[in-house]
Amino acid sequence: MDVTTPDETTVTVRRDVSFHAVDGEELLLDVYESPATTGPKPAVVLVRGGAFTVGDKGEFARQAIDLADEGYLVVEPQYRLAPDHTFPAPLVDVKAAIEWCRADERVDAQRIAAVGHSAGANLVVLAAATADDPALEPAQYPGVSSELSAVVGYAGVYDFRMHGGDDSAYLGDSEAAYDLASPVEQADVSMPPTLLLHGDADAVVPPEQSTVMAEALDPLTTVAEERVSGGHGFPFEGAHYDATYERTVEFVGRQLGVAAGSPTGRTGGPPSGPRGAPEPPSDSGPSDPDI
Repeated sequence: MDVTTPDETTVTVRRDVSFHAVDGEELLLDVYESPATTGPKPAVVLVRGGAFTVGDKGEFARQAIDLADEGYLVVEPQYRLAPDHTFPAPLVDVKAAIEWCRADERVDAQRIAAVGHSAGANLVVLAAATADDPALEPAQYPGVSSELSAVVGYAGVYDFRMHGGDDSAYLGDSEAAYDLASPVEQADVSMPPTLLLHGDADAVVPPEQSTVMAEALDPLTTVAEERVSGGHGFPFEGAHYDATYERTVEFVGRQLGVAAGSPTGRTGGPPSGPRGAPEPPSDSGPSDPDI
């Protein structure tokens, strides 16, 4: 289904596009793009949080609209949830979304980035760390790479052994899964440039998670770790949205060779959201019971 977003943007949204059929399920994604830009576009995959157990696509809608206005093709996918689906099922789904982008003729296959929040941050950083690992690739896109050119993590869990919560619903009883699902244990020299942002008042995931991830990445790739104002939901909070978005688009644009600034412009619109898209319903970010 094609949906045109409100008058303040020319971005078009195609909802519920099938991208991964697995385990008797058909997973869907939403595609955001602006008709003002033509030719193969850089792409950004946005992955929400939800403790690997709850939630659905749509939580990144505001960022997706703004990124599409900048000239990116943006997708926000579903992924399978625990306890029905344990690790590595959500990781494989995120890789399927990356590969869907790479296989799409509208996308510049050499310029794909991913941004994730909380559990989604774990998944996008882990996808980058395990790109093209045959044991963790979807069967639906044989021969298509899951490699990323840049990755951004907001308030992620990167080391499950220092997390302290009960992760058994997602990781099961296998001790090995705690390491396999932790990007700090999987990162190597193939990691792309990485930006890690964490709220200084995060009471859900300690900011030290980003610190240990940055320390692991420092000898391997370009990494920036930054503390920002706000709690766990800072990327979605009205008071912090603009600063988070601008830092993200600057980083992603620099890595993908995209100049900052919307090619389509913005014409105002409702006053509720500082970047034109409607303000999220809560200043605490999406529902995220743990990570």
